[in-house]
Amino acid sequence: MPSEAASDRRGIVIGTAGHVDHGKTALVRALTGVETDRWLEERKRGLTIDLGFARLDLDPDLETGIVDVPGHEDFLKNMLAGATGIDVLLLVVAADEGPMPQTHEHLAIARLLNIRRGVVALTKSDRVDSDWLDLAHETTRELLDEDARASWEIVPVSALTGDGIEPLRDALRRSTAGIPARGVDDRFRLPVDRSFSIRGTGTVVTGTVWSGSIGVGDTVSVFPGGNSARVRALQVHEDPRPRVTAGRRCAVALVGVAPASVERGSVLFDPSEWTPSERLGVRVRALGGRDRPLQHGQRLRVYLGTREVMARLQTADRRPVAPGAAAWAVIALEAPLLARTRDRAILRFYSPVTTIGGIRVAELNPPPGWPVRTEAWGQILDGGPEEAIAAAVALRGLRGLPAAASPILLGRRDSTLGAAAEEAGCVRIGGRWFAADAVAEAMEAVEESVARLHAADRRAPGVSKEAVRSAVAPVCDLELAETAVRRLLADRRLVESGPRLALPGHAPRLTPREEEGRAQLARTIEAAGLQPPLVVELGRTLRLDRAVLDDLLRLLQESGVTQAVTPELHVAATALETMEAQVRDLLADGAPAPPARFKETFGLSRKYLIPLLEYLDRAGVTRRTTEGRVLVQPT
Repeated sequence: MPSEAASDRRGIVIGTAGHVDHGKTALVRALTGVETDRWLEERKRGLTIDLGFARLDLDPDLETGIVDVPGHEDFLKNMLAGATGIDVLLLVVAADEGPMPQTHEHLAIARLLNIRRGVVALTKSDRVDSDWLDLAHETTRELLDEDARASWEIVPVSALTGDGIEPLRDALRRSTAGIPARGVDDRFRLPVDRSFSIRGTGTVVTGTVWSGSIGVGDTVSVFPGGNSARVRALQVHEDPRPRVTAGRRCAVALVGVAPASVERGSVLFDPSEWTPSERLGVRVRALGGRDRPLQHGQRLRVYLGTREVMARLQTADRRPVAPGAAAWAVIALEAPLLARTRDRAILRFYSPVTTIGGIRVAELNPPPGWPVRTEAWGQILDGGPEEAIAAAVALRGLRGLPAAASPILLGRRDSTLGAAAEEAGCVRIGGRWFAADAVAEAMEAVEESVARLHAADRRAPGVSKEAVRSAVAPVCDLELAETAVRRLLADRRLVESGPRLALPGHAPRLTPREEEGRAQLARTIEAAGLQPPLVVELGRTLRLDRAVLDDLLRLLQESGVTQAVTPELHVAATALETMEAQVRDLLADGAPAPPARFKETFGLSRKYLIPLLEYLDRAGVTRRTTEGRVLVQPT
């Protein structure tokens, strides 16, 4: 069993980089004793074509894994998959050749991925004399100086003789100093770089835990596809663990999914709040030293984690991004990515396939008209937690920033965001964060909506609460709208009557013809007692359009003159009151009364009698039994 201390150590991932045949795999073997070339073809050809992994013991306070990547340009896609989650770069430069094309490209990729720490191993130092070694050291230092990495140590080493291995180990140890432990109070995400099946175990995947933690028994989701799986077992470099935290290479045995459904490029993640993105608002940076700018509409390859997707670049005002320049843009993806704000990804030309730049995600699924949002994007990427959450909340307006999803939408841990939102003056309503003035803005939006609804339905004494919700829903979160309505009622800027709302002083506006129609309706219904004409008959008799008729009937009912017994039968309220009194007298002896007794008492046909009796049932006056109706006794 692993010691409990294992999970308390900082997890560090070191990744190799460098030109083909510069000795990366031999160096890893000399450092760790592990042969990372897993495939027979690799060993026969002496050429790494896929990723290899090993444990590297540097310090008792560290749990360090090393990822060996291919150097050949034909396998750079595999190299990019291996660069996922690297903390420290081990750049390998052969002393007998010096920096070569893939050396430059790998170092550029490390810069674009913000890998700031590294060590250079001048391998094959046993093959050159001191003058040649000094020249290789000098040219490598010039390369580092170009990229503001002059502080990286350069260590001559020979994997064949073992010279320099311990100094290299010491340099790597120094490079890891001060790297903070990654917080576990974060959303779990693991990009998959290998998937296979083991007899008796089932599907196993490997990758670097990017954020959060994963434990045996947890349920995880798989992107793409959305399948769920249960974690059967976990290992860190063949060491079983009950839980694995961010910054560690991890093997995960899964129950419920086949290897084919969770291949390289898939992502394991916790099932809550993650939403695949089809558009990314980004800061794009084009590599210098190229002769081709990034063009608006250009088709590109995007590499995020271990996944590659095709995409189109959309720049502001269709302007190109010159080599060495940075600009705001939107990446329209041809297949979705499980991205998070502040993620970094690599861009390569569609053809020829060369690295052209990188992106940093500022907003997930930005709306059209995104150029006006770029100032806030800068605050989200470059500001502190308070500034970032204030900018993100401002972008959301009256829709609000979902608190549960804010770690993903801002790319920051849960524990930092609540206090940051309060420091920024944000207010939380329901499950969302809003700007401090959002309630006042929502109150204005509700008032404007009620005014528009009044104008659209001038005959109505008010507007339904549901109509108000529907009117503000496109621009305002419903919980915020409810808060605004309550505040408006408290401030007497709205008045409430049953299920309806109205602005103070509002009254139905009827034309003279409609006023006369309302009076005629009242007279006709009141004169008919318990047998008024049905609504369709009223419309024909009084020559009223059905929409107008319905409005006038509603006004009569809301003013207490009539009552809708059914949608098609409106009876005078006084007639119903008289009937109720007579029914109470009729049933006072407690004996059930069948319909025939009511018919005899009121002289009504079934056309009117049955709807009226059912109305009294609904009103709680009577109750129907098998023997007949009885009075409902008060409780």
